[in-house]
Parts: sequence; structure tokens; C-alpha cells
Amino acid sequence: MSTGMTIPSRQPVAQFGGAMIEVLVSMLIVSFGIMGMLGMQTQATVSQMESYQRAQALVLVKDMTQRMEANRVQIAAYLANDIGTGAAQDCTATTTTAARDLCEWAAQLQGAAEVLNGDKVGTLISARGCITQPDPVSSPQVFMVAVVWQGLRETGAPVVECGKAAYSSEAARRAATAVVQVAVLS
Repeated sequence: MSTGMTIPSRQPVAQFGGAMIEVLVSMLIVSFGIMGMLGMQTQATVSQMESYQRAQALVLVKDMTQRMEANRVQIAAYLANDIGTGAAQDCTATTTTAARDLCEWAAQLQGAAEVLNGDKVGTLISARGCITQPDPVSSPQVFMVAVVWQGLRETGAPVVECGKAAYSSEAARRAATAVVQVAVLS
């Protein structure tokens, strides 16, 4: 006797387990995708900070080269190493233009341009500056201005001597340099 009704058949237990495995595999794939995106975001943030620091270093180098070019009479007084690593000083108490320029540059290297909760945060990580004469005998009017700082990841060690062995790793030390050449007028 047929009543016209069909009785639903039961699915085997193995089919339910297969569907659960598919869901778990899908969740695993999505998790790896999210972790990859987070890793890319972290790398982008580090790269952005490295780029910002490089731009700040170039501004600081340019500032000092312009100060030196404007004060050619006292240019030899600018020679110094590890500028910006000591305690902050009162720059109004300096006696010469070169000394004042070095004092103000040291304050900029220390981040005096921006203060947050009493801390100087307006510059590079562990910045220092050096002004040297690469070859004082054959080129007495050529000076090199360098700014070095601590990078966030290791790349390659810069060839400039400024700040050598002063950071956690030579491969993490960064440098920006410029050459100042003063014309000899007769």
C-alpha cells in the first residue's frame, strides 16, 4: 500500500565527518591568510619608520651643510665627532657662531624639535653626528657631514666611520652623509 509519502534516507556518518574536515581546512587556510596579512602590515610599518628616519637624517645633514657654507670663516671649528650624544646644553651661552651651530644641531639630533611627556621624541633612534675632513693634507677645504642612527632591521654596515661600534649591530647602523667643499678665494 502506497501512501505517496517518501521517507528521508539517513546520511552515513562518514559524510558528516567529511563536511567537518572541510570546515576545519577552510578555517586553517583563512588563518594562514590573516597571519600573512598581519606580517605584511608589520613589514610595511617597519619600512615606513625606516623611510621616515632616513628623511629626518637627510634634513639634519642638509641643515648642517648650510650652516657650514654660511660660516666659511670658521669652517674648521665645525670639526667634531659624536655630536648629540652628550647632555643637552644652553646654546645661548656659546661664544662663536660655529659653537652655537654645533650646539643647536646637537639639540636637533637629540630630538628637541618635538617633546612628548618631557621626553625628546622628534628625531632618529640614538642619533649622532660627525663632521670630519677625509683628507686634510691634499684637500683641506673638503669636509664630510654625517648623521648616523640605529635602524630597525639589519641590512649592511655603512662605510662611514661615524658611530662605528656604538650600536647593537653594525648591520643595523644607518648613515646619511654630505660633502661640503669650500672654495678658496684669492
